[in-house]
Amino acid sequence: MTERADPKIPFRAGVLGALLLLAFIVLLGRLFQMQVLVSGKYRAHAEENRIRPERVTALRGRIIGRDGMLYADNRPSFSVAVVPFEIRRNLAVVDHLADLIGADRDQLRERAAKGYARPHEPRAIVPDVDLTVVSIVEEHALDLPGVLILTEPVRVYPGGPAAAHVLGYVGEISDREVDETKGGALRPGARVGRAGLESAYDERLRGRDGFRYVQEDAHGRRLGTLREEEPIPGEDLVITLDWGLQERAESLLAGHEAGTIVALDPEDGEVLLLACSPSFDPNLFSVAVPAAAWDSLSGHPLHPLLNRSIQSAFPPGSVYKPITAIEGIEQRVVGPETVLLPCFGAWQYGRRAFRCWKPEGHGALSMRGAIEQSCDVYFYQVGARLDLDRFAAAARVFGLGARTGIDLPGEKAGLIPDTRYMNERYGKSGWGGGALLNHSIGQGEILTTPLQIARLYAALATGRIVEPHLLHHAAGAEGKEPRRAVSASRPVPLPEEILRPVREGLIRVVEGERGTGRAARVQGVPSAGKTGTAQNPHGEDHAWFVAWAPANRPRIVLAVIIENAGHGGAVAAPLAGDLLRYYFEREKT
Repeated sequence: MTERADPKIPFRAGVLGALLLLAFIVLLGRLFQMQVLVSGKYRAHAEENRIRPERVTALRGRIIGRDGMLYADNRPSFSVAVVPFEIRRNLAVVDHLADLIGADRDQLRERAAKGYARPHEPRAIVPDVDLTVVSIVEEHALDLPGVLILTEPVRVYPGGPAAAHVLGYVGEISDREVDETKGGALRPGARVGRAGLESAYDERLRGRDGFRYVQEDAHGRRLGTLREEEPIPGEDLVITLDWGLQERAESLLAGHEAGTIVALDPEDGEVLLLACSPSFDPNLFSVAVPAAAWDSLSGHPLHPLLNRSIQSAFPPGSVYKPITAIEGIEQRVVGPETVLLPCFGAWQYGRRAFRCWKPEGHGALSMRGAIEQSCDVYFYQVGARLDLDRFAAAARVFGLGARTGIDLPGEKAGLIPDTRYMNERYGKSGWGGGALLNHSIGQGEILTTPLQIARLYAALATGRIVEPHLLHHAAGAEGKEPRRAVSASRPVPLPEEILRPVREGLIRVVEGERGTGRAARVQGVPSAGKTGTAQNPHGEDHAWFVAWAPANRPRIVLAVIIENAGHGGAVAAPLAGDLLRYYFEREKT
């Protein structure tokens, strides 16, 4: 029986042939598109794969004293870095690097892994290496694809611990902070201001990074540099510190465990010195803080990183008494010549005897005499007649209980208690008139910073409230005019008839026969001031002294506090006297 041919076979063969022809045409069209129509696009992608941008770190602006003293500068530094994208599948390169330079393999792998989130950004894994390590890496460059040497500026502080709390320090930025910056302004591993002026003016100091466009082969080996965009250096800051005065204050504080001294120009608020003890060396933070050094600083019982002038709030003790006197005069409780009940060493209020610092008492005094001898009993009697809220308002007139606005981070506001605060803390029936007696001598709940007290006395001296500041001016790029700080001040809203008798009492503190601040006298330069001994619930009393000089033409205001040291007249006043003598005698030479 003869078989018949299937008529569907030729049809199927024709369909298959047509499909193959169509596929061939599509393939030709795609090749034409890739090689002719969009060849530029793929050529650009290829270029991107072999051309990598590298940041060129901008030189950080210097910090300079207006007398030319260099407080913060830069030095060149070399770091071994890796490009994470190029080494993450070949960690043997990291092991080889570790063996060549004598580093720990696991440690280098861990550091390299931190860069995987941004694989094309070079990540320094061995910072601040010497030229020997640089030579080794360069010599073995062909064996270390994805490894490079970064040349970057590193912060250096020529004075070491001097003015450390003013200058602050720099530290490496975290990946989270990189994500939060706008427009990629910061790269992983960049160093930014972490404290002090370095933090307050970080954007102006750090400038703007440039770029270097590097050509590489398929193995990540550098072939050359195609072009560069120059970085823009940061601005230099010229600051108000008086280096000689700063150095002198720090040497005086070195004899005490903890304390701070701050000085202002009372006319415009320029900070002439700000010294704290204990201090620290900001150079420790410029590259990578050794673990032992960080543990020593962070675990130190006296907190050397703390800026005591603005970040520690203390009971002001008797340096607060001018506020009590001012409010007493304004409310007509007392006048400059008012003599209250004599002091016999204590004053009975209800069931409690409120004691004076002088056990045998001061006898009968006028208000000026009470300021001169710092009689607690006199001020107890004034405080007992005041209204708490009006008393608090009188302190706030001088800026107490609020930040001064100094151009440093972390400033504390302190505390000036009023009725609302006392009710919230103790309940309406949990406190009474005895609180006002404590407040009248600067004790109880009142807390102030040394800078606030310095500004208070600047206002008493001049009748104006200034805004303390450290920036004198900022010098920008070459050819630009320097930008100067604007000094802000406002008048004290009190008549001269109220301020004058308080000033007269404060002059008697230093210049009077019975003044508690006689140890601060400077021959030929009449001064005004106030001693204070603030009770400390955690130890010995804190010793205060505040002064301005000359008494009638003030040019400098000083606030000194030595912690756990005893009486202000015996401990703090001599330090202030030493600084005032240095300040005025220097002008004679």
